[in-house]
Amino acid sequence: MQRIASYSLTAMLALAMGTMCSVASSAELPILLKVDVRDAPRKLLHTTEIIPAKPGPMTLAYPQWLPSVHLAGPIDQQAGLFITAHHMGSAAATPIRWERDPVDLYLYHIVVPKGASSIEVSFDFMTAADATTPGSTDANIAALNWNTVLMYPYHGPSTQVASIEVTPTIVLPPNWHFASALQSNQAKAPSEPSNAVTFHTVSLEQLVDSPVISGCYFREIPLAPEITPKHYLDLVADTPASLQIDQAHIDKFSEVVRQAGVLFHSRHYDSFHMLVTLSDQIAGDAFDHHQSLDDRRPANFLTSERSLTLYGDYIVHDFVHSWNGKYRRPQSLMAANYQMPIIGTDLWIYEGLTDYLAGVLTVRSGIWTQQQYLDQWSEKAAHFDRRPGKTWRDLQDTATMAPILWAADSSAYESWRLGGYDFYGEGALMWLDVDTTIRNGTAGKKSLDDFLALFYGQSTDSGPTTRPFTRDNLVNALNTVYPHDWASFFQQRLHELTPGAPLEGFTHGGYRLVYRDAPNAWTALSGKKDFENSIAMKVRSDGVITDVLIGGIADKAGFASGMKMVSVNGKPFSIDQLQHAIRNAKGAHPSIEFAVENDGAAATLTLAYHGGEQYPALERIVGTKDRLLDIAAPR
Repeated sequence: MQRIASYSLTAMLALAMGTMCSVASSAELPILLKVDVRDAPRKLLHTTEIIPAKPGPMTLAYPQWLPSVHLAGPIDQQAGLFITAHHMGSAAATPIRWERDPVDLYLYHIVVPKGASSIEVSFDFMTAADATTPGSTDANIAALNWNTVLMYPYHGPSTQVASIEVTPTIVLPPNWHFASALQSNQAKAPSEPSNAVTFHTVSLEQLVDSPVISGCYFREIPLAPEITPKHYLDLVADTPASLQIDQAHIDKFSEVVRQAGVLFHSRHYDSFHMLVTLSDQIAGDAFDHHQSLDDRRPANFLTSERSLTLYGDYIVHDFVHSWNGKYRRPQSLMAANYQMPIIGTDLWIYEGLTDYLAGVLTVRSGIWTQQQYLDQWSEKAAHFDRRPGKTWRDLQDTATMAPILWAADSSAYESWRLGGYDFYGEGALMWLDVDTTIRNGTAGKKSLDDFLALFYGQSTDSGPTTRPFTRDNLVNALNTVYPHDWASFFQQRLHELTPGAPLEGFTHGGYRLVYRDAPNAWTALSGKKDFENSIAMKVRSDGVITDVLIGGIADKAGFASGMKMVSVNGKPFSIDQLQHAIRNAKGAHPSIEFAVENDGAAATLTLAYHGGEQYPALERIVGTKDRLLDIAAPR
């Protein structure tokens, strides 16, 4: 199909009318969706849809729930919604009034007038939730998630988004480039500027699963070129400098692709695009998809050795989701459409196992050294070993409650309330225990790798299909690899109430968690100084206390989340001064004196802490097998 220089409403209608003349049923016609990105620098995207319709009542839906997003759709950022009816053979348009459903606010009810063959839906999407906060676009970049810029016909819970076809078009600012897993109808490569781009007609399900990044500064890098299907690292940035990535860094991502193939024994996509936005003006975020990932990171993410080390596993995490979450998906997360509530009970598999495997592939590919792999484990273990909220809320409930916990996103007493990330990190600790249990039970002859090849590989490549599974399916596959009471194993760890972390994976792997008075290299690199391991509270650089561990020494001394430290031992607060006071109080020295503000009221608090600084580390258990370094070794 010829490249389109412009894409007007008249053209959309003409295409729709022509299609209607050749197809008997309007149900077979695709939705024509145009998203105008030219106002992205003003944080506005303009949507126009031509939706085939029949006279009579009709309901349109704005997507509310997606399998890969644990938050409800941003309907509060939709504005300027207008709907008109079009009659076959006529250019005239009839305005249609819409009415929101009073119970389900994501549904819009209309009545299509007699003689109408299609409706036009137009609205704007505001890419930032607030005028002063970053969004998904800026002066040079637009990260487009299709679910935010469309509506679709809804016939109730039986509506199948896999059966609704859409022909999407984007209109870009001059000289912008784009990348997506979608196939375009234009002859030009993504590296060449395009104004209007029409993609192949796909199902609504595939469209929403295929984001587009676009921008002025763009680079596409083939990864592991000897491998089929093909893989690409697609980058958009605010400046050309962010695209100047060392070849050594590129080689590590190529190795991620290779190691993933060895781990899973097959691939389930036609091609894979790692879509990465590099900007300090775009809100940080990450979304996983079957044939792509959509990661939004700081401008120096790939040019800074420190940033790549600390956060490189984020990209790997979303790549792993192509297998765990997309190809194989928990049955509880399967839904026919985007209005069905997401049931998060198995997010400890969807996210917890993915978090574990992301670490495995990150070290096997060389993004982390083996020592960094061990050090980051110690940080994670220490964090989840001090969660007083686990005395009342079990790990299972953090997954079940995920949409609410993610929406809250509050640091106030977070360790008591627990948040929407526990099933990531604590879930990873649980899967480490699974891996080391298999290794020890088979004298190192089998491992979680064997389960992954069986459960996610199927020994053959395929396109982007989805195969749902139940917990019983997962347990049965584990038992095929290594017979064990896996059902009870998971039941206990998902429902136990204890403030400590599940650390058995370390002991089974030949290590124990210890605390020292000096940070390991990972902690030093991250610059983490929040003091939860010593004085049982988290303190920001401005002195604000963001969290107090209930039952800990700071809680018992009267400190509270939201207080602000003004001085420490009579000296103005700073992180260095607090650190100095903790060191000096070690042993039998005097207690630490604090001047604090609490909602404008001044107070003096005393902390009788004499344990010194506490930094986590993993220590080898003499005489045991080093299973963790076995796991970390490249294949």
